[in-house]
This record gives sequence, structure tokens and C-alpha cells, in this order.
Amino acid sequence: MNKKKQSHYSAPPLKTAGAFMALGLVAVVAFCLLQFRGTFREYVAYTVVSDRSGLVMDPGAKVKLHGVQIGRVSGVSLVDDRARLELEVDPEWSDILPSNVTSQIKAATAFGSKYVELEIPHIADSTTLQAGAVIPSSNVTTEVDTLFESITSLMQHVDPAKLNATLTAISDGLNGRGKVLGETLVGADRYLSALNPHMPQLSEDFRSAAAVSNTYADITPDFMATLDNFTTTSNTVTSQEQQVNGLLLSAIGFGNTGIELASDSEPKFISASNLLVPTTELLEKYSPEYTCFLKGAVPASAIMAQMVDNTGYSADLDAGLMFGDPAYEYPKNLPKINAKGGPGGQPGCYPEITKDLYPAPHLVMDTGATIGGATSLKPSASPVVNFLMGVETAGGGGR
Repeated sequence: MNKKKQSHYSAPPLKTAGAFMALGLVAVVAFCLLQFRGTFREYVAYTVVSDRSGLVMDPGAKVKLHGVQIGRVSGVSLVDDRARLELEVDPEWSDILPSNVTSQIKAATAFGSKYVELEIPHIADSTTLQAGAVIPSSNVTTEVDTLFESITSLMQHVDPAKLNATLTAISDGLNGRGKVLGETLVGADRYLSALNPHMPQLSEDFRSAAAVSNTYADITPDFMATLDNFTTTSNTVTSQEQQVNGLLLSAIGFGNTGIELASDSEPKFISASNLLVPTTELLEKYSPEYTCFLKGAVPASAIMAQMVDNTGYSADLDAGLMFGDPAYEYPKNLPKINAKGGPGGQPGCYPEITKDLYPAPHLVMDTGATIGGATSLKPSASPVVNFLMGVETAGGGGR
């Protein structure tokens, strides 16, 4: 009996393999595209705000620091009439950006695309720029096409004939004067070279002038009011012209009379001034005592007011009988002018007597007077009585 041969061959799954291969290719292409767009890249986002971004600023533009690319521009938009650029910076560079970093939008070539250049100031902050911070832009370079557009607009408003006449006049004016013009330019260069070191001070002067101008602007209403008052005063003087003339004539007459009086009395004025010299010197010597007197008079007047003005018709006194001083004796009590005052012998102030300074100190001076008052009874007769009675007294004999 013949048996059929059974085949173990089966058709390969070409369709399934092709489908998986196509899916793999699509996945690889998609991964490459996403990788190229930076989908899987880590970054730190910042924002740059500028008056304008330039004509050739597109997403994907480079972000550089000192000429080295550190990120890219992810988006460009217009917000509140200002250009807003979204930056994506590599994390390895974000740690070296200070918080006061600035930016400029520059062009690689005259007609090339723009890129963002980050600039670190000479004095950088110690803090690092935080993610999401807004970086100010200082300027945007001028594109050549913008310059051409400005020149074209200018030429459309300029009459060629008038421009030719102007250039011809300038040419005629400068013809043959090259040496003078060169010397003028050299002099201007020297002047500007000497002026350049003083530019900071000049800038400060301009800022101060602005503050002064603001101050003058604030007082302008008062100044104008003052001028208005001057107008009123001038009108008053004009209306009183005759009276003013009379006043001036009277002043002139008074001045002439004073001149005549001073001329006639000049020797007497000089003599009186010379006679006043000793008196004024004496007053100057004792001038400190005026202050002492005034300082002592103020509390003394207050005390006197308490003593006398309690009822209006009586005075409060603490009175008593005391032993009298010894009678005057000759020549023992002859007066002396030998008293001295404060430090260095100058006149000084007697201290104010208070409860803390009691009993009052006695100021001892060599004037010939008794140093202390009597403290006990002494039987004695008056020197006058002794003289009349012929009794011998100390310092002289009787009759």
C-alpha cells in the first residue's frame, strides 16, 4: 500500500513581518524627528522681552553665551506691542547665569538670521538666574533691508534737483579748503579727546541740571506770583510818583544835613570816642558780671514775688536780731582794692544759694573789711564817742 508523503513546508508570514518592519521604520523616524525637535531634551526655560525681534527671528534660533551655543529659541510671540522670545537653555549652563544677565538680539551676517546673545555684566550678582525669569534686551541690530527701506523712504521725499544743488554748494564751499578742514578736524579731535575723561562728570552735571530744572519748575507758580506782585508795586510807585520824588528829595536833604553835621562835629566825635576807651575797657573787663547779675536776678525776682505778692498788701519775712560787726577802726579797716574774682583773677559768678548749699559759703577777699561778723557780745564804745571824749584808741591818740 502506497502512503502519501506529507510536506512540513508552510508559507512564511511575509505580511506580518512587513507590517512590523513598517511600524519599526515609522517608530525610528518619529523618534529621530522628536529627538531633532528636542522633545526628549532637558532644558531650563527663560523669557526675553524686547521692543522688536528683528525680521529673521524664528523658533529654533540659537542662544549663545560668549559665542558658544547654550540653548535655542522655542517660540516668538507679540505681547503688549513687544516681542516675547521663549528660550530653552541647557541645564549645565543655567547655573552660571547671574540674576542680572542681559541679552542682545544679533545677526550672524548682514542678511543672516538672528540669534540671542546673553551677556554677563562686569559686576555680576551672586544669585543665580531662576527658571522662568524674564531677561531684558538692550538692543536689536539693524538689518540691512531695514536700512535700505529707510533710505528708500528718504529718497522718495527728497527732490533730486534740490539735492544736487545742495551737494554742489557743499562741494564749492569745501573746494580748496581741505587743509583748513583737516586742521579743524584735528582740533576737534584734540578737544573731544580732552573732553572724554570728563564725560562721567558731565553726565552727572546733566542729571543734576535735570533735578534743578524740576525744582525751578515746581517754584515757577510762586515766581510768577512774585513777578505779578512786582508789577503791582511798580504800578503803585508810578501812581505815587510825586510823593516818591518828594521822599527822595527829603532823603537827599537829610543826607546833606548829616554830612554837614558830621563834618563840623568830626573832631568832637573823635575826642568822645577816645574818652570812651577807658570806660569801654572797664565794661569789657567786668562783662562776665553782667551775665551773673542777670542769671541771679531771674530767680531772685521769682523769690521776691513769692514773698511780697502773696496777699497784695503784706510781705513774708523771716527776721531776727543778730550781733553787729565790730566798729570801724583806723588804720586796721582801711579799704583795699585787692579783691580778685573767678579763675585767673577774672570776674566770676557767685553760686546760686539752694538748700543743698547751706549755710552759704563766705567769699573771702582782701578788701580791708571784717572777714566774719560778730558771734558774741563785746562791751565797747563807738570810736566816734571815744574820739570826742578824748579816750585813746587803737591807731591814734586822744585829744
